[in-house]
Amino acid sequence: MVRGFLRNNKSLVDSTCESTVSLGNRAKYSFTLLVASCDGNLRLDGPLGSSTDFTHKQYQLKHCLLSQHTEYMLDVKIILTGEKPARYENSIIIMNHRCRLDWMFFWCVMARSGELALRNEKIMMKRELKYIPGPGWAMQNVLYIFLYRRWEKDEGYLNSLLRYFVSSPDKLHLFMFPEGTNFEEITKTWSDNYAKKNDLPLYDYVLHPRVRGFTHCVEKLRQGNKIDAIYDVTVGYSENYCFEELDIIKGKIPDEIHFHIQRFSIDELPVDSQGLDHWCSKRWREKEERLSTFYSQDEKHFTPVVEEEAVRVFYKFELVFWVLLSSFVCLLLAASSVLRWCLLFFGIVFFVLTLCGGTDKIFLNAQTAPLDASES
Repeated sequence: MVRGFLRNNKSLVDSTCESTVSLGNRAKYSFTLLVASCDGNLRLDGPLGSSTDFTHKQYQLKHCLLSQHTEYMLDVKIILTGEKPARYENSIIIMNHRCRLDWMFFWCVMARSGELALRNEKIMMKRELKYIPGPGWAMQNVLYIFLYRRWEKDEGYLNSLLRYFVSSPDKLHLFMFPEGTNFEEITKTWSDNYAKKNDLPLYDYVLHPRVRGFTHCVEKLRQGNKIDAIYDVTVGYSENYCFEELDIIKGKIPDEIHFHIQRFSIDELPVDSQGLDHWCSKRWREKEERLSTFYSQDEKHFTPVVEEEAVRVFYKFELVFWVLLSSFVCLLLAASSVLRWCLLFFGIVFFVLTLCGGTDKIFLNAQTAPLDASES
């Protein structure tokens, strides 16, 4: 791969060549985002179109397009230790939030757990992301969870989503960042101030978690018998840096991303709210110690490493699928002005729907009456 060649032949590469490579990475990543998001917008996925095996496979392939692009086209090495999330169970996945792209990089882990794990992953993220034209619309359609990060505004919306997940026959992998935001200088200051006020230790690699959302989700899913395990994920990068969207577009990419995963059966967790709060806080103390050791090593790693073979075959298949499909769609758009007008029409429709709350809230409102009727 290009970036591997650059690392091994630095003395032969001048600044002009490096700029060309960065531009190439930028173009490839932008094209990938465009294709993956446009397909999600032209057809309503997730709860609105999940009745066929073809839809399930297409949803899986869209997410793996970015995973495959990250690992092979951009030459990022994903190293997994511990236990992969099981595809046939319901779970909550919690992870430290080192950078703004953690959730996207974690798709590479879910791809290793197979189709069901990818299709059933629901990610909690900040509300602003739902307004991004293209990707934001697609994430609304698959019921990703967009939060204000203020409990008085989020509680009702979150309860509606959890009620739907409990009533759905599909498996659930609910992915969240209990810290609430990514780790950087300003957020570390906020976390340190909170720690000083509450007589807690100061952390250098993680933020103190906001445990209310985690505890609430565990309790609601446990009441609905919709949770089998908690997966505690620790992510570490080849350099201790907060990667942002513009970094990826510019070609600034981590060489390695390490994920360490621990599985806890739901039966191992406390049953009371206070106990769950303490359990989550304890996991973060362990993360701080684990990451302190990780970043102090010359060769960074967690142990032991999980062996993998099937994901490479899977990536090759989905790459062929997307090359053929994308070529076909581009030919149709070039040949038909009607399709181009349809694309513009759907873009306007999704823009208006997003201003009205988003397709996720429209879907949840439509489900309220059936859910209330079933409970009564």
